[in-house]
Amino acid sequence: MPDAPRIAEDLTSLADLVEATAEDREAERPVFALIVEGQFVEDADLARLELSASRLLRCSFLASDFSNATFEDVAFEQCDFSNADFSSSYFLRCTFSSCRFVGADFSEAVFKHVSAGESTFQYASFSRGGFDCCSFADCDFSQASISEAEMKRFEIAGSKLANVDFFRTSLRDVDLSDNDIAGFLVSDTMRELDGCIMDPYQAASVARKLGIVVKE
Repeated sequence: MPDAPRIAEDLTSLADLVEATAEDREAERPVFALIVEGQFVEDADLARLELSASRLLRCSFLASDFSNATFEDVAFEQCDFSNADFSSSYFLRCTFSSCRFVGADFSEAVFKHVSAGESTFQYASFSRGGFDCCSFADCDFSQASISEAEMKRFEIAGSKLANVDFFRTSLRDVDLSDNDIAGFLVSDTMRELDGCIMDPYQAASVARKLGIVVKE
């Protein structure tokens, strides 16, 4: 299981994360022990933000730029990052609770000791990204792209993976049995599924795609 975020007990409250961290981002200095609650902004530039030991509560950063950002020991709760750019970002010991990332770009992002619950990642892209010791529960990845990604110690349960693109992503040792995987996309050889775990109904569906007649 992922390690929990190590969040500071005394947090400094901010009304505007963008303005308050402008000089730090320009100087490439990390910021830590912050709590940001209820900020609503669109098209914000937070590229190269380095945030640690902090909490973001009920915030909305629609279509905002978090590319090359680093999040270490950060808890995200009831936040909306739809269509945001997290490309080449790095997450270490972070949690996502009831968050929205519809259409977000996580291409080449790295997730280590990250857990998410009841969050939406529809149409998001995780292409060429990496997951290590991550856990997702009751999440929606419908229509997302997780192609050419690397998964280690990856757990997912009660989630929607309908029409997810897993092209060239090995699912070895990943337990898919408690998830909706209808219409998932892989290569013609289905090599991505080698060593993954499915229930009998899922396995029968895969067999039919291979042209095997499954006797009921």
